[in-house]
Amino acid sequence: MKKENRFLYLISFIACMLVIVIHTRFPGNFGLAIEAISRSAVPFFFVLSGRYLLRDGDESVLDIRKKCGKYWIRLLKITASVYVVYFVFSLLVHIYLGDSVKEWLLSKYSLKECILFLLFNTSTVVYDSVYVFDHLWFLFALLYTVGLIYIFARVLRKWYKVLIAFLIFMLYFGEALQTFYPIRPFDISITTWYILRNWLFFGLPFVLIGILLADIFRKKRLKYGDDYLNVMTLHKTKFILMIAAGLVMSVAETFVFGKKEIYIGSLLVVIGVFLLSECKIHAGDHLYKIGKKSSNYIYYYHVLVIAVVDRLSYAEVIPYPTMWLKPLLIMAICLIMFYILPLLFKKEHSR
Repeated sequence: MKKENRFLYLISFIACMLVIVIHTRFPGNFGLAIEAISRSAVPFFFVLSGRYLLRDGDESVLDIRKKCGKYWIRLLKITASVYVVYFVFSLLVHIYLGDSVKEWLLSKYSLKECILFLLFNTSTVVYDSVYVFDHLWFLFALLYTVGLIYIFARVLRKWYKVLIAFLIFMLYFGEALQTFYPIRPFDISITTWYILRNWLFFGLPFVLIGILLADIFRKKRLKYGDDYLNVMTLHKTKFILMIAAGLVMSVAETFVFGKKEIYIGSLLVVIGVFLLSECKIHAGDHLYKIGKKSSNYIYYYHVLVIAVVDRLSYAEVIPYPTMWLKPLLIMAICLIMFYILPLLFKKEHSR
């Protein structure tokens, strides 16, 4: 039985809080800086998926497809259940507001929106006027990515390093174009968020980075045996400095080049975190448990919490929270709903 990595559970908890920050935002320059730091969260989750997808070093096509197939089916079930929750919530709100359900459905699933969804994992198919953030793109991008790994399992390890390098280069080259020469591919401005933030330039390379890191860690573990942990821990300070440098770079990039979906600093942060996760590092006794038990639910449903708070505010049932308060309020509600209440219920049930 493999020992759990409490440090990565802790980072999962932190990453969920950072995703909430992206969707609620603190005001002013402080808000810009925190959002820049928060942009490491989503690539972290992609790399985390890849890190444990083929962690046993599966080389045969059969083994790769077996693991990818199981994960893809499980991911499809999760995606479908989460999507149904948001669909029903949106439907009920539109009915309450007196909107035409037929017109809503026709606009939400128009041909144009369906094409955008199939190409870029976004469009009103995964968001609408009730829940305005398309965070579900992550699940669909992950489905695409795992599906592609399944299909191309035969050449995965022959080409994945080259593919990572090429796609990461194209991602940051595209962001450079956004800043210095905003072209319009397919008559869509490259500054539009989904041109680069999709399964191809975002999901695929970062999941493959996770697989690459798993391969590197496994080879080092075979090389050093029982000394592996001590050898990695010798470099702990370097990994911490790498993460710190990435955070500083992310903030600097946002003030120099403007807001982006991901920064070069974000890449350093994510890689540094996974390198650090292989060292002797104390993850605390409590917060990692939130990441282990509730990080998925917080990510899936925090936008629903935001939508409910917004609707109650519009209806003047509650006062609209200030920009300083709203991120903290959403975090608190999510922690109560998805960690504290289930924990209390479990304890009560066990009695």
